[in-house]
Amino acid sequence: MPMYEFLCGSCEKDFETIVSSSDAADRVECPECGSKKVHKKLSLFAKSTSGAAASASASTFSGYSAGGGGCGGMCSCH
Repeated sequence: MPMYEFLCGSCEKDFETIVSSSDAADRVECPECGSKKVHKKLSLFAKSTSGAAASASASTFSGYSAGGGGCGGMCSCH
């Protein structure tokens, strides 16, 4: 079962929860205030690599700053 990140539209708490299916995400409640006004966040994940693949991945992004957010500094959001 996938884990999703949510943001409560009422109390603005960030939280994660395991959801059995994508349509079940519509029934998630905030654990802090109980509100059903929650928004699923875009989640990023990382894959562990080693050796030459890791070096190639690192060099691909050289020259870019590791800014905030999930963009890795490669967009104009900074």
